[in-house]
Amino acid sequence: MKKNGILLCILFLCRVLYSEPTLESYLLNDLELRRLALEYQKTQLSSKKTKIDNGISIELATGTARFQIQDNDFSASVSPSISMKVPQASNLSLSLGSTLKITDSENNSSDTKIQLGADIISSTALNRKINLKKAARTELEAKRNFQNRAVEAEKEYYNQLKSLFEAASNIVSKQKDLYDDKISFDEIKAKGYSTGSSKYRQAEMKVVSDEHEVNTLIHNLEHECAVFASKCGIPYTPGTNPQDFLPEDIEKVEPLDFSSFNKEDYKKIESSKYTHELAEMQRKADKDFSLTASTGYTLKNSNTSFSSGETTVTDKGTTTISNSDKSDTVDAGLSATWRGLTIGAGINFPISSDSNPVYTLSASIKPNTFRTRKITLASNSLTEEQELIDIQSAEDSYSTDLVDKQTELESILWTQKTYQETFKLWNKLESDEKKWFDEGIVKESEYLTAHANKELYKIKLLLNQIDMIIYNATIKLLFCRDYEFSN
Repeated sequence: MKKNGILLCILFLCRVLYSEPTLESYLLNDLELRRLALEYQKTQLSSKKTKIDNGISIELATGTARFQIQDNDFSASVSPSISMKVPQASNLSLSLGSTLKITDSENNSSDTKIQLGADIISSTALNRKINLKKAARTELEAKRNFQNRAVEAEKEYYNQLKSLFEAASNIVSKQKDLYDDKISFDEIKAKGYSTGSSKYRQAEMKVVSDEHEVNTLIHNLEHECAVFASKCGIPYTPGTNPQDFLPEDIEKVEPLDFSSFNKEDYKKIESSKYTHELAEMQRKADKDFSLTASTGYTLKNSNTSFSSGETTVTDKGTTTISNSDKSDTVDAGLSATWRGLTIGAGINFPISSDSNPVYTLSASIKPNTFRTRKITLASNSLTEEQELIDIQSAEDSYSTDLVDKQTELESILWTQKTYQETFKLWNKLESDEKKWFDEGIVKESEYLTAHANKELYKIKLLLNQIDMIIYNATIKLLFCRDYEFSN
């Protein structure tokens, strides 16, 4: 309950702090940004799991334990084992196991073996690097998605704000038309047209129609402001003047230079090169030949059981060989695979001079593997060509975007300069018209026309500043900006 109370206090403070439609309040209420933040945390956990799965592993096992009591004879057997693998060290493995047997209180344990193995030629170490690289990439992309979502949300915020200012600009333009039509109507009245004349009534209807259109535009803008306020998580009181709701000024930003970003950080180039690099590693890991070696020592190896000429006959007439008939052995093995052919060889060399070495040999072949291998290699070659084409395509896209964005920036800067000059002219004229109106030289409608034009270009300057912010956000989204991540 205490924790929930703290959260409610934080949310209340956020409402108080962000009572205006600020970018911060918009980001706080962006659910997609929250979702991606959680997704990034999930990939961090997944990356940790991958590191554990591809690190040193240890396994302890009891094996299947068997117990039996028959005719007052008790027997038990169990095969415990312990093993460890170190994939980063040529897939080094160490195992210890034994077969423990107790019959009529007599210990008949055998095959206590310690074995050490390693890959001489294999893909294990490279596959481990691939798995870790893919996990790190997944985490990095989740972080980038979260980072880019903040920029995308910023673009959304300013695009919606731009829409509101454009609606306000339309209102000012329509008000200007209203003032112009009022001037024309005043001229008609001054000329003495009767109220019932066609010219008088048409001019009057134009003024009335303009007033209705202005009121409709204001009503629509109020609705859009209310929707925008809800997205920012702030209240909007019906009847609020949109001009009081919209910010009076927009933060001025310096334009980003497309060419100042590292070409290798261009998103399409970075992605295509990563894909090619990972695929190259995977192709190298897909080896035709692998070689694994192992060595060990076995106590009382059952493979070396021999008859010493003495037998033990039980009351049931069975013959058993005692543990003394089993020799300790030094073991060695080698396994090789080439495409579909697998060959294994091993030796158990007895320590006892009474026993002979035991040799093992195995072989298997899968003919279809040889046939499919040729197809796989041909497919890999074509895939590599596609990857190189994708890299070239990404570089061409970079060159196109470079020209396109530089041209777009030049247009924004030229428009900014034009609007600034025009705004200064209308601002000066509006000031003069106000003075002349106060002196009775010009009519109020003439002053209001100049005032409307000044306000119109003031809004256009704000829209131009928004265009610059959106332009900067678009440039950011074209590049990987890993340097922005805090350590």
